[in-house]
Amino acid sequence: MRAGILAYGLDRPIGGISRYTVDLIHALSSTACRSVLDITLLTTSSLAASPIGSSVASHRLAASHRLPGLMTWGNVALRQAGQRLELDVIHDPTGLTPFLFGAGRARTVVTVHDVFAWSIPGHSTLADTLIYRHWLPRVLPRVNAVITDSNASRSDIEQYLPVDRSRLFVVPLGVHPRYHPRPKAESIALGSRYGLPEGYFLFVGSVEERKNLRRLLQACARLWAAGERRPLVIVGARRGKYSKILQTVQDLALESRVRFTGHVPDADLPALYGGADLFVFPSLYEGFGLPPLEAMACGTPVVCSNTSSLPEVVGDAAITVDPYDVEALAEAMRRVLSDADLADDLRQRGLERAAGFTWEQTARKTVEVYREVLS
Repeated sequence: MRAGILAYGLDRPIGGISRYTVDLIHALSSTACRSVLDITLLTTSSLAASPIGSSVASHRLAASHRLPGLMTWGNVALRQAGQRLELDVIHDPTGLTPFLFGAGRARTVVTVHDVFAWSIPGHSTLADTLIYRHWLPRVLPRVNAVITDSNASRSDIEQYLPVDRSRLFVVPLGVHPRYHPRPKAESIALGSRYGLPEGYFLFVGSVEERKNLRRLLQACARLWAAGERRPLVIVGARRGKYSKILQTVQDLALESRVRFTGHVPDADLPALYGGADLFVFPSLYEGFGLPPLEAMACGTPVVCSNTSSLPEVVGDAAITVDPYDVEALAEAMRRVLSDADLADDLRQRGLERAAGFTWEQTARKTVEVYREVLS
């Protein structure tokens, strides 16, 4: 089976969707899939500086490096690539769906990770709004199959987008093997590079309104007022509407207690997870939510939201709370930080839970979708 995988945006700092793309490509090109799958990356830029490098065959799509180009000329370039390379399947893992003109003889598969622009309106950028609310409703009916990350996302897609259940497949994500418990000395050494003390609360994700960071700051302020001394470390790039988050830090006079690291290389994340006494993820909406699983795999207790896909992902291995209830969030954090037995129990359950999510499993289920659209 000849499959083309759209590799867009991998020359930039790796975020959630790009990380999914990279890890899926690595898993699909592994020994387990190589006997049934011949992969070509359909690239929009040079892969020399990307996490993939030149280990997989690639075909450059003309005039598609930036989003406007991909969403216009890219529709033509993908169809031409499907015909020229005689591909059986073209998979877009980004959810952008530049398949307005199809893909030649190839069948088309797209991963739509979530539909937050519909589910929680008011938290989207202009580009998100245009893609989710105007582009996808017109193009998804032309796609042969849609993959999504969770049952929660599948329900939302069925509610808001024109995708029949028979064409909609749930394929959970995996946890990269790099995420595992690290020696304390490694976490301390790495933390010192980022100017962090021993022990902190940690959040990992994009700095934007949807991640509910303003309520997290308010919950932390209650803990600090009660005598807690550990700082909050926020790891992730700023995206979209984030100015109100920075304003909340100033309004609550938390400048000395909150550390923004910006984007952090993937190689540094396991030790940062491991150095945290608690991982907190109060996001309002997630299609899957990898950071809580990554934290669990590193042996860090987790408190997260009880909304969207997160309860489905973390199971009983985390404390889940209403993300709109600041007092409940603060109390859940306080419980974990003050009860060593509870923290140890969450660590053990988290390690067991995270072990059930692998990229090899994700790749196998993705190949099953390819076979389905070809049958």
